Amino acid sequence: MKILVKSLLLMGALSTATTASALTAKQIVQKEVVTTNANGEQTITYTDADRITPGERILYRLDYANDQREAATNLVLTMPVPGEVVFADGTVTGGSDITYSVDGTEFKPRAVLTVVNEQGEARPASANDITHIRWKIAGPVAPGEVGSLAFTGTLK
Repeated sequence: MKILVKSLLLMGALSTATTASALTAKQIVQKEVVTTNANGEQTITYTDADRITPGERILYRLDYANDQREAATNLVLTMPVPGEVVFADGTVTGGSDITYSVDGTEFKPRAVLTVVNEQGEARPASANDITHIRWKIAGPVAPGEVGSLAFTGTLK
């Protein structure tokens, strides 16, 4: 069954915290396409995500720009992982301090992220448990400076 991505996967919020200026940001959702040449070498490209079927990989990218006159400082950008998607470990790019959440409120480094089960016991969080990814941008973002943050997931 094919699912129309734009109605399902563009749901989510971006949050920023700045002290002086604001950024403009655009979220881009693309389908991962893997091709194999005659030598067996694989190439990964990304195309418009008009239709995606369960099991296919999706790239979520946030392109941001400081179009203000002053540097933007203390930037924190958060992207939710859509409920229809399983986060793919090891695919996060951009930023300098990346943390993860299983509930959208508490963020920790991936290596120490845990989930408490029904018996009250903590276990390491799986990729399926991750609901949000947060990037803290090191240093100021100068006027006119652009950047990109991304992660990949698989449609359930």
